[in-house]
Amino acid sequence: MVDITSLRSTLDELNRNGELLTTDTEINPENELAAIQKHFDGALPVLFNRVKGYPEARLFTNLFANEDRIFRLFGADNSRAFKAKCIEALHHPIPPKVVKNAPCQEIVIDKNVDVWPIVPMISHTPSDPGRTLGGGNTVVTGKYFWGGNHIGFNRMNFRTANESTFQISPGSHCDMIATEFYHKEPIPMTINMGVPPACTLMAGSGFLYMILPKGCDELGVAGAMQGSPIEIVKARTVDAHAIANAEYVIEGYLDTTQRMWESPLAHIGPINSWPQRSPTVGTGRFIIR
Repeated sequence: MVDITSLRSTLDELNRNGELLTTDTEINPENELAAIQKHFDGALPVLFNRVKGYPEARLFTNLFANEDRIFRLFGADNSRAFKAKCIEALHHPIPPKVVKNAPCQEIVIDKNVDVWPIVPMISHTPSDPGRTLGGGNTVVTGKYFWGGNHIGFNRMNFRTANESTFQISPGSHCDMIATEFYHKEPIPMTINMGVPPACTLMAGSGFLYMILPKGCDELGVAGAMQGSPIEIVKARTVDAHAIANAEYVIEGYLDTTQRMWESPLAHIGPINSWPQRSPTVGTGRFIIR
């Protein structure tokens, strides 16, 4: 099995295998990235080395656009073998490994935190009222997930330099967490971007709550999928953990006592989400590689 324990090692593997399209042509995170991503459905993943307005950033997309590529990366010959591997991972998770020093904490920004000039958040269509952070993986651990480890996706719209809306699907793990601590205390969490593929896979798959109940170890399932423990590190400012090999990490709290308006956004086809007031996430520290 190939090394997919970080996004960087995965990019190296894709490049060696001739499966990575790399370009130095500048990409605009507003509308352009989403359009190119759609154009390359089923084709190669794309790495953009230059991002308009973000000289220190790169953008990567379409890793999961081709199922045969995913089967190979996870050591499966076909869909049947991949399904069997998923079932095995659910039955025999590999718990995450806590490390003291992590690549994701190489650069720490803890004063005058402003996410906007650092993270190239994207818009999907010209009708979007703003740009969205949709690719971050929420991680909640310990007592705030009944002793387990949660990883998932939550759409975020930053309304200020360091405050964002936080979209929660009804009945989801984050809904269970928010309900448990509703108006009791802020919920510490990290938002992780540029993570190992197994984390992305698990974050987008954990909606079968009879199989993955509250308190389960979703990071353990991800570890079993990649064949080794997901490395995590204690957050610097909150009682939470971050993915050690993430490229970007936002540390903060989910505050169920505060709500902000989330903009309507394009969903599936012509369907737009309704404007809604969602809980907020306050950012205390920003950490990057």
